[in-house]
Amino acid sequence: MKNILFVSDLDGTLLTSSQTISPENVEAIRRFEEQGGLFTLATGRTEQAVAKFIEQLNITTPLILYNGAKIYCPVTKQVLYENKFDIPIAFWNYLISQLSENLALLVYRNSNVYSPHRSEILERHESKDGVVSLDLTEDMLHQPITKLLLIADHPEDLKMIEEQVLAIGLEAELVYSEHNYLEILPPHTSKGNTLRILLQLLPHKDLYTIAVGDQLNDLTIIQQADDGYAVENAHPTLKIHANKSTVHHEDHAIADIIEKLMKQEV
Repeated sequence: MKNILFVSDLDGTLLTSSQTISPENVEAIRRFEEQGGLFTLATGRTEQAVAKFIEQLNITTPLILYNGAKIYCPVTKQVLYENKFDIPIAFWNYLISQLSENLALLVYRNSNVYSPHRSEILERHESKDGVVSLDLTEDMLHQPITKLLLIADHPEDLKMIEEQVLAIGLEAELVYSEHNYLEILPPHTSKGNTLRILLQLLPHKDLYTIAVGDQLNDLTIIQQADDGYAVENAHPTLKIHANKSTVHHEDHAIADIIEKLMKQEV
């Protein structure tokens, strides 16, 4: 296991539907690392939102956060890489004008999360992530940000925003991290691109990479990894492009992959 870097998505992959890591997954990751493997996460979440999982798993390998816009070292608590971009005021005004009880906007900047409008859909997300959004102020509209997240009760509302991004020619990456979560990221940002950067930052050389995920925001990293796994509950497109598959996330998918790796080592 000494030359393997294992990178897992969180929601719908490592975590159960109750937002916990099963004892089976915890134990498998512990055994994997005891045998010299490197384990880390690639997620859309913030440092604060992954802190409890870092502690539970005792992760020491840098993590890919914000769907690839940031690499964070849990040991030194330093940002090793970050990509930011500017949003035109006209687009800010458009986004804010679309907000309602059915559409929420979250703005990620300097390790904090902000929102211009509180709603039930926003509060549901905050409960899941364990992070409360701060108030977005006027001056922040003129400063670089790390990413935007739009959450809709009606996914067709997100398609309208996609069309607006294309219409104004905004240089950004668009990706769905859940069927009703649209992320707007800095240009050239993806989990896959940032995996390449992470490999350059690590002192270990010639690592064999394994990545596993469930949603379209995981597509680039499973394509970039030497072995890309789709969990049974994955988006159909991810299943098509993954070169390997594993069980449903509720059935301890990470443990399933690691157990198979251990058998290959025997």
